[in-house]
Amino acid sequence: MKKNYSAYKKTEEVYFSPEFAFPIAVIVMASLISYGLLYFFGIVVTVLFNVIISFIGNFYFYYFGKSSTAITLDFLIRVALTTGFFLFIDYGVYAMVIYQKTDVFNKLYFYLWLSIVLGSPLLYYIFQYSRYYIKETSMAVTYIKVYLTVHHDRELLTVIDTIQFVNTANRTMSDIKLEKPNCFYSEAELKKMNENSVRNYLEKDVFGGLIHLPFDADVLFMSWYSVIEDKYYDIELPFPFEKLVIEQEKYPTNVSEVLRGKKSKPLNLHIHANGGIRIFNADEVVIDLAESIPTAISKEERNKKIEFHRDSHDYYRDSKAFSDLVEKIRTSGGVQERFLIKNKQMLWSMTVSGLKGNNYPDVRDVSFSKYKTEFAELETIKLRFLPKELGIVYRGNYLYDWLALYINTQELYRLILELTAGNEEIPVLFELVFEDLSETGLKFTIRVGDKFILFTNWKIYIKKDRKQDMTDHLLDIDEDQQKRALYSEAWDLVWSKQYDRAQEKCDTIKAIDPRYGFAYFLEVRLLWYKEGFEACYAKKDFFIAKTQHEPAALAHMYNNYGCLYDQESKYDDSLEYFEKAILSNPKDGMYVCNLAEIYCKLNNPKKAFEAAEKSKELGHQSATLNAILQSKGLRYS
Repeated sequence: MKKNYSAYKKTEEVYFSPEFAFPIAVIVMASLISYGLLYFFGIVVTVLFNVIISFIGNFYFYYFGKSSTAITLDFLIRVALTTGFFLFIDYGVYAMVIYQKTDVFNKLYFYLWLSIVLGSPLLYYIFQYSRYYIKETSMAVTYIKVYLTVHHDRELLTVIDTIQFVNTANRTMSDIKLEKPNCFYSEAELKKMNENSVRNYLEKDVFGGLIHLPFDADVLFMSWYSVIEDKYYDIELPFPFEKLVIEQEKYPTNVSEVLRGKKSKPLNLHIHANGGIRIFNADEVVIDLAESIPTAISKEERNKKIEFHRDSHDYYRDSKAFSDLVEKIRTSGGVQERFLIKNKQMLWSMTVSGLKGNNYPDVRDVSFSKYKTEFAELETIKLRFLPKELGIVYRGNYLYDWLALYINTQELYRLILELTAGNEEIPVLFELVFEDLSETGLKFTIRVGDKFILFTNWKIYIKKDRKQDMTDHLLDIDEDQQKRALYSEAWDLVWSKQYDRAQEKCDTIKAIDPRYGFAYFLEVRLLWYKEGFEACYAKKDFFIAKTQHEPAALAHMYNNYGCLYDQESKYDDSLEYFEKAILSNPKDGMYVCNLAEIYCKLNNPKKAFEAAEKSKELGHQSATLNAILQSKGLRYS
């Protein structure tokens, strides 16, 4: 890659730090001591004290960790400067001592000294912050933030030298810093690892992190050595910056928009065999280079790169073991097969059965695309890349991503070829049947026409806490549906005056959920119908307490007692409880209509009409409401 390009440089924000407390404390302490010495012993002793503490302080910091303590000219200059600084600070205490002893105070000199002491740190801070702001602004308008991931088939055993996006016009480049290759674990090492570690290792990117890419970058420089191919690639490609999706960075919100700068959707760079690369910006292909011409390198450089790659492993650090690995990979054909699968779309659909509730799939395919969809969409036969990972997300109070299915796509591809006899125009159906929600309760079948194979080369991972949350939510839904059904059946029995059977339904509801407020509203109405007003009044506090936590049920309870008092012509008491019902549930126009009716009975047509209009605004409709509105609050029937 060409040299003399500048990269993004992070500047440290300027702020007041607690670290400043120590030197300030030392200066204040020295000034206080100087004040005492100056007052009692005079200026000579004070100057001598400042020289001594300057010498001791500089001696400690200057010679700390050094074997020689010989006095140098540089050291003496430091002592002199430090002494001068302390003496300048001591002018303030000198002016105070002079004022105390002679009653003479030179305001001009003192204010000049004070302005320097207080103003210098402030000016220094303003200078440093201005420099920080200018640099950060310059970086923000020169570079955009991009999250970059770099991936290659792990069996290519690749050493990447350079990946840089460059703006050749203003000679700026990205700040990508590559480390050593990922460790290649042996089969024996993989067997000692748990499934999560193995999966993370197999999915690990070569590079992943936030980079700063120059605005209007026009060239991509890349160079890498593929051990398996024994080829070195050094390429320079035009980079289509205009294809990137650029947007304003929103965070952090406490930083100005200018300093936050711009960002782009993530970039994914895939390195293939034969010098091929592909770059995605989200789902759009930005660069698709099928192959590159290798670049010749010396045998010495080649051996250095092989040794560098070998040193990044534990088991394969041994040259014989590494050579055997290279030979095994070259003869297996795995790299070529995976490359073929990653670039091949096939006709397939998928059905999923046995799941309860509202779930949707989160798919990651072999081309590294991730997309959310619906199961109904997957049931449609269409050309797609084969699935590599299938996540299942339950829609509840929030999204519960409770299951992940990891698929061996090479084995899946081979079985598809076996069933279709290599005919890629024959559609394939994947059937996922959840016999239960355990890690062993899934059957995965590949079906082509009347032929099928049970596919077993997959791993399932269930997030137990998320699954439990989903299960609890589904139980709540079932319980709620059951309660609502029983509640509806109970009221049907009430209307047919089968009060005892309705009470049995009510008791069943309370057994399911003792906190279900509407069960107590049902019970108080049954008590009214069976035992009369006084029985209801006797348990008023009990019923209100039982519905206190549920505003809608509490409003019904207050309304119930308002109706009871209304039936006994106790209109003032009725008014109080209808008002409480409205406070508990102000959006239900029925309670406001009941209030309007009471105002009619209390001969207050103005308030009756106002309440009736409010009830109508809330969407309530009834014959009583129409009568109040038509009579302007004079009549309710």
